[in-house]
Amino acid sequence: MTHQQLLAQLVSDFDTLYRAYAKAGLLAGAAQTETAQKLLGSGDDVYRFTRAFLLTEALLRNRVGRLVSDSGFQHLAVFGGNNVGKSTVVNILAAEQVASTSPEGAHTRHAQAFCASAVQGERRRLFGENPYAFSRFTPTAVGVLDRARLDQYGIGSRSSPVLPPDVVLWDMPDCDATGSRMYMSAVVEAVTVADVVIYVTSVERYAVAHLIEWIFLLHDAGIDVVECLNKTRRRDQESVIEHQRRTHFPEMARQLGLLAPDPPIVGLRYLLEGEEHDLWGPEHPEAVQLRATALEMLVRTDRARAGAKALTFVTRHVDRLLEPAWMEVRATEQWAVAVAAAVQDFVTVYAQAYLPSHQVIEPFSRLNLAILALLDPNIPGLQQALHLLRWVTRWPARLVLAIGRQVLSVMLSGGEAEADTLPPEFHAYSEAHMVVLSRLGALIESASQAPRHHPFWEVLRATWTAELKPLSERFGEYIQRHMARTEHEITQAAQDIYAQLQQRPFLLNTLRSVRVTANVGGALVGFLLPVHGGLVQDLLEELVIAPALVTGVEAATTGAVASFVSVRRTQLIEKLLDDARTAAVQLYYNPLLRIAHAAIQQTSTLGVGKDILARLPAALAQLQAHLAAPAFGLTAGEDTHGIHTTG
Repeated sequence: MTHQQLLAQLVSDFDTLYRAYAKAGLLAGAAQTETAQKLLGSGDDVYRFTRAFLLTEALLRNRVGRLVSDSGFQHLAVFGGNNVGKSTVVNILAAEQVASTSPEGAHTRHAQAFCASAVQGERRRLFGENPYAFSRFTPTAVGVLDRARLDQYGIGSRSSPVLPPDVVLWDMPDCDATGSRMYMSAVVEAVTVADVVIYVTSVERYAVAHLIEWIFLLHDAGIDVVECLNKTRRRDQESVIEHQRRTHFPEMARQLGLLAPDPPIVGLRYLLEGEEHDLWGPEHPEAVQLRATALEMLVRTDRARAGAKALTFVTRHVDRLLEPAWMEVRATEQWAVAVAAAVQDFVTVYAQAYLPSHQVIEPFSRLNLAILALLDPNIPGLQQALHLLRWVTRWPARLVLAIGRQVLSVMLSGGEAEADTLPPEFHAYSEAHMVVLSRLGALIESASQAPRHHPFWEVLRATWTAELKPLSERFGEYIQRHMARTEHEITQAAQDIYAQLQQRPFLLNTLRSVRVTANVGGALVGFLLPVHGGLVQDLLEELVIAPALVTGVEAATTGAVASFVSVRRTQLIEKLLDDARTAAVQLYYNPLLRIAHAAIQQTSTLGVGKDILARLPAALAQLQAHLAAPAFGLTAGEDTHGIHTTG
């Protein structure tokens, strides 16, 4: 891709991210929506994220964008806190009254560009061929700006010749009044289009951490700054400047881990009430000094290096800006992985609790007894053992779930039955069911209680709590149907084996002479054999395979029967495991993914594709490589430093 194509892709992807975050309230005027706080943290965290996102996205459009297109005019913007005299400084720089001033806070609500009269209103000449500059704002004449329409920027004219005609002078809203978050986009747009920013402060505002933090960010983004010390008596100016350089800037550098800026500083004359007229006249040489300092820095502006540094800033911050969208992607992915793991846990716990244990008489003891019933239903003790093993007589009347903080803690059989009197297969399934619900419930609780989390987890927690009872009811119904099918499988296996044994009269007569014993709970079935009087837990294995029960002449045939029985037993185990997997998918996997889909739809979903999140950092790296090529003559991340001058 060419650098123009890369930039277009990046701007488009950032715009997708912008619209998603704005819809979810992350970039809202108040920036205090519930979704924003859950995703980003406290109010200060939300504010800093909003500022970082808007600044980064605007740097890409306004400063990197002009590297791959005609640059247009140069821009000088006046920036600062509430009521420090920004609009007054605009008039001083213009040497005429172009900006409206007022002692009330937040008087200016729009970015306003003041151009030489000959070029007023020519947007193309303002921003050159860069189509991305001020792309979300509508140009409007300064005199008709609508205070309720914060998507406008003003264009006004100036007539004084003190500034070159190709310089655009910007006035902008404050960055710290109570409503400043509503028009932060206008502030960010103006400072990122500016080649030089005039930072206006005062003796009362120069140590405000929030304002200093802004200056550090602008400096880190490669924006040149001239500081204007306003509303400060001359005798205090030197002390203020020294204190800023020795105390406040170093402390902020330590907090942010950034290099401290060292801007040139010009102090304006301190005026008493009624002396504000003609601030740019011969009695105010400070106005000339401020203007000269700003223009000198403007002449030294290197847009290639400034753009490279802006691109480095964007690249360094992109991972943090993508984090809310990644939180959403990873939340749904984490749930899908957890559900898949729970399905596997279900099968594993069922298999461990039911199939391999020597203490479990099913399914092989049930198979043995089914074979004996086919051989001779009058075998002593057989009917009693069959009654003890009949699972239908011990099916629980109901399932009882003890839920604490959405985590399944206990599962009882229901009624007066004890857990160890449940049918063994049902007991194994119950343990597996409990493990699934407990583990998934614990994940939901942990994720929804994290200081920063996607609202998906809270919606899922509510849905999960409501779903536990019907999920367990479906579990009981499904397992009951499954055990009926298992009974059919065992009966069919017994019939198949009996058909094989019918070919060996000796074995049939031996089998018909056994006596069945069983304990009260049905936990063990034994067979007393007349041949050696021993107690055998697995009738078929002993009788078919034990060479003592067959003659040498019969060995070959009996071996074939034993092989058939072994294969049939293996098939039965595999069928039961396959049934457990099917049960897990039908009971948990598909339904729990569906409730997750419903939960994400109920939240303020960002809906940013994973492809965009992966593509953005890669495209930024590619663009950096393009712009660092010799044809552009710049190196990404190269730093520039201002020269300070005390007024």
